[in-house]
Amino acid sequence: MINILIDETSVLEVLNIIETAPDSTLILVDLDETLFLRNSTQEYLNTLQPRVLGWLLLTLLNFLKPWNWLPGKIKGEVSRDWMRVLVATLLFPWTIILWQWRTKQLAQAYGNTTLIRALTKNANSRVILTTQGFGFIVRSLCKHLPITFNDVIACRFWQGAIDRQRGKHFLVTALLGENEIARAIAITDSNDDNQLLASVATPCLVIWPEAKYVSAMADVYIPFLYLERAKRPGERYFVKKILLDDFVVLILGLSLVNSQPILHAISMLFLILSFWCIYELGYVENDIVAERFEKKPTLSKTYQKYKNRISVWQAWLWSVIFAVLGLIVLELTKVISSDKSFPSEVGALDLVTILTNMALWIGLLLVVRVTFYAYNHVDKQTRIWLYFILQAYKYFSFLVVTKTNIIGAILFIAQVISRWIPYFVYRLTNSEWLKDLPHQLVGLVIFGFIIIAVALGTQNSSILMNWQTLAILIWSAYRAKSQFLKIVHEIHPISSEKIIV
Repeated sequence: MINILIDETSVLEVLNIIETAPDSTLILVDLDETLFLRNSTQEYLNTLQPRVLGWLLLTLLNFLKPWNWLPGKIKGEVSRDWMRVLVATLLFPWTIILWQWRTKQLAQAYGNTTLIRALTKNANSRVILTTQGFGFIVRSLCKHLPITFNDVIACRFWQGAIDRQRGKHFLVTALLGENEIARAIAITDSNDDNQLLASVATPCLVIWPEAKYVSAMADVYIPFLYLERAKRPGERYFVKKILLDDFVVLILGLSLVNSQPILHAISMLFLILSFWCIYELGYVENDIVAERFEKKPTLSKTYQKYKNRISVWQAWLWSVIFAVLGLIVLELTKVISSDKSFPSEVGALDLVTILTNMALWIGLLLVVRVTFYAYNHVDKQTRIWLYFILQAYKYFSFLVVTKTNIIGAILFIAQVISRWIPYFVYRLTNSEWLKDLPHQLVGLVIFGFIIIAVALGTQNSSILMNWQTLAILIWSAYRAKSQFLKIVHEIHPISSEKIIV
């Protein structure tokens, strides 16, 4: 019967077993979460550079699950880590070099000094490292652990799927033989090693308190990931609210009146990504402030998991990259024409204008960041007025580097007011019915009211008979149709209501 040792006493017992073992005793010791208090495979994958591309690769592999395409016994989760290591190493071959540089730091930080000290005290024992990790990863790490191994048994690179399917017991038996194993001590944290534990004289299944399984790229900063996974989990906020709402508003209000609407829309896409890299920092700060100062903060279940994955400097770096791309494309809209070649058009770009716009845009983002900071650190009643300004930034900020017409300005005003009204009422009443407030319909009504008022006030009906106005009305009506139909469906004579005396 296998002894399952999981508490502090069991750790002490394992240490005593090691230190009192007879000379020449064979000790089979696991690596991941045992001798090394992290997972070597995950740490190797965490070394991928550039990290964003590494994260994208691992995310794609997790989505496609190519290990399920493998034949026979190696199909499925048993080959997952092997497939990820194989593909990542082939596509990012420099990772092997980066791993060599990183292993010393990892060994010093996460080596299990308690276990290593016990193993080195018994100098006459034979210590063999046995792991389901991969040889080229493990051996580089072991060189920096303060212990000498008699051998290292690990999975091969090309045949890793086969080795992992066969299991650790098969690999150890193939090298040492059953008789040798029958007299050994085996130390591991994994129930997957039950067959090996059942074969040795002294099995030790022990969970080390300091050990922690950390997935690869668990701390990498990805723009908008916090927004999607922590602030608005399950809402597809980036697609529904940023791309299909705010971005479309910018196209209708700005790009449609530009001489190069497609190029202009592309530039606005880059700039809205730049804007939201910084705006997202305000959301993170909002949750952190709520956690710190509110008695009952409204935080998502995933908040704790993602709050430490935000990097302020990386957010600004991404924002600058998106802004540069957006402003270059925006400048292209001014110089591009059908009678010139593309290289000559690029050569005609005004670098001074691009740099000036860049300075204006960065300055604007700094103002947005300061405003959001103020919003997060004042009382909730005062937030009502700053919320209006924050909503205005989402549209009017872009006028720092481009321009619109009166129709676009009215559209922006309608969007800002339609979002501010529910928040205003919510802060004053905290009413649950605001969840059902028809925001899109309110925006449509405000836009229609203002544009009609302007047309009447200026005696200029052309803004009503305008293709841009028509496009905005069609889009707004499409978004609001379900809300409008709901209101129509609920219309009924007051006589049908029961009067309670």
